[in-house]
Amino acid sequence: MSKKKRIIVREKPANRPSKPRYTLEANRFYQQTVAPLVKKYRQAMQLKNYDEAGSLFQQIVEARKHHRYLLHRKGKIRIK
Repeated sequence: MSKKKRIIVREKPANRPSKPRYTLEANRFYQQTVAPLVKKYRQAMQLKNYDEAGSLFQQIVEARKHHRYLLHRKGKIRIK
């Protein structure tokens, strides 16, 4: 028979908190605003709904202008 091993119980130090994650404000704006407009525009063009597609195109142009402005500012927002 082998010897019994003594179990040593010690307190482990707490882990460091995770590093905050950031993304550009422009990327979030594109994901939430521009991309859905582009998707609706493509669907309207496939269905040959040119009136709706024209208005969507104007909205896309304005949204992309704002996106370029946000890219230039390089504002960051926290995601996690």
